[in-house]
Formats: sequence, structure tokens, C-alpha cells
Amino acid sequence: MRKRRLGRTGLEVSEIGFGCGAVAGLFTREAPALQRQAVARALELDINYFDTAPVYGNTASEANLGAVLHEMRAQLPPEVTLATKVALAFDELDDIYGAVIRSVEGSLRRLRRERIDLIQLHNRVGAERALRPDIGSGAQLSLQDILGSRGVVDAFCALHAQGKVGYFGCCAFGGDALLVRDMIDSAVFDTVLVHYSLSNRSAWETPPDASVRDYGLAGARAAGNGMATIAVRVLEAGALAQGSSATLPPVEAAIRFALSNPEVSTALVGFSDIGQIEEAVRCAGLGPLCAGEIASL
Repeated sequence: MRKRRLGRTGLEVSEIGFGCGAVAGLFTREAPALQRQAVARALELDINYFDTAPVYGNTASEANLGAVLHEMRAQLPPEVTLATKVALAFDELDDIYGAVIRSVEGSLRRLRRERIDLIQLHNRVGAERALRPDIGSGAQLSLQDILGSRGVVDAFCALHAQGKVGYFGCCAFGGDALLVRDMIDSAVFDTVLVHYSLSNRSAWETPPDASVRDYGLAGARAAGNGMATIAVRVLEAGALAQGSSATLPPVEAAIRFALSNPEVSTALVGFSDIGQIEEAVRCAGLGPLCAGEIASL
């Protein structure tokens, strides 16, 4: 498994990131024995980036991943990078600073760690607060809620000063594209989650028409600012794993497409079983697609 630099953090992470979300479900509903075997196999294959969140399985993903990593702590290589998130609910917005602190401290307990390598804001940004955006987790926050006094970033900075978190990330998967640009340009975030797949390339390319959600070249802008770009929905929640292609198997096409972009720091893939981990690593090992293959897809 090749490694890529995680933006300006200086960390080196595997091209395939181990996504512990609820769609694939390995860390939200499978047996502990399978979870242990999956992490052990991922480490054997040099996957060193693990991504979870409190909202995945109503904290089950964090608790289960934390239990496995704690049990395997003597075998973990030092370069393993663990990322989780904060998703604030609408009724927490009267005390954003305190809610972020409480969320991270809860994640630390469930993950059985003293420090989280990368803490990411899971909420989307909009012109004003809203109960929930059309896609995403938690309430919609305003830019002031994130960057203003006693907001999300102030809380992240306090946690960093206490040694509880390392680097900061935000989310460009949803929200107002112009305000996402402002978050990126604020230079306070080290990483950004970007929706990037064969079906939606708008984090780097202008979309062909209005049928594709426009992410406003957020990935290109972030990379230009020295941020790491973490690709999500590479397989579009499994949709791109179906069907057939005249040129390449669909999973291979989807994974190799995302990794053909040198500005993608890691491609998050969710797994249901160990075979899927091995297949993702095999696909990554085949290297980038050539321009002709991308055009044919």
C-alpha cells in the first residue's frame, strides 16, 4: 500500500483509508471477532488510516474501533492515524464551545485514547443555522458558529493546547459551496472531506450540468492551500460497485479513478468483510488510470 502526505500535517497515510461508517457496517453491526480480524488484515496490508464518527451507529463505531485498537495496542505501528468527528445537534448551538469539548471528550473515552490525531467538523456550513442540511450530519452551522469567538475552532484550539487532539478538519461534502470556500481560505483547517467519485467530480472539475451537485472545486482549492483532501463516497455508498463496465470492473474503476488524482490524500472506503479490504488494496496497487481509461468511463 502506497502512502501519501496528509497535506501540511506531515503525516503519511495509506492511499486507502479504512472507513468505519454505518453503510458498510463492519464496525456498527458485525461481531467483535470479525472486527479484530479486519483491522489485523488491514494493518498487514499497510492500511494505517482509520476514520470513524460518533454518529456512526449512534457511537457504536467509535466504541467498537476503540476496543479493537486498545486490544491490539502492542501490535500497532506508530504511524497509525485515527480520525473522528464532531456533529453538533441544533439544541447544542447555545453553547457550541462546550458542546465541542463534550463531544471530543466522549470520543476519547469510547476510543480509549488520550489523543485523537485528526478531529473533523462533521456539520455543514450555510448562510444561517438550520435543523439539518439536505445531506450530512447534525445541524447546519453558520460561518460565525465555526470561526467566531467561542465557536468550533476555538474549542478545537483549546483541545489541541491540552494535547487531546492533533490536527483539525472540516467538511466540503454538502453545505454552501461559497462558504465552504471561506472555511478553506481561513487557513485554520488542515484537512477537508470532499465528495469525489466517477459520478461527481465537481470538487476538481466544473460539472457538466445542473444534475450534478456542484462542490465548487473545493478539493482543488483546498489542495492549493496546502490542505489534505480526504475523498468520501468514492463508491457512492455501493452504487458504483454494481453493474459492469466495458473496460474495467466497477470497484476497480471507482477506486483507481479517485486515486488517479494526485491531490487526493486518501480515499475512504467502507468495508463489510475482509475480502473487500483485500480487493480495495489490490485495486489501489494497480496504480492510476490513464487519461484514455478515464475518458472511457
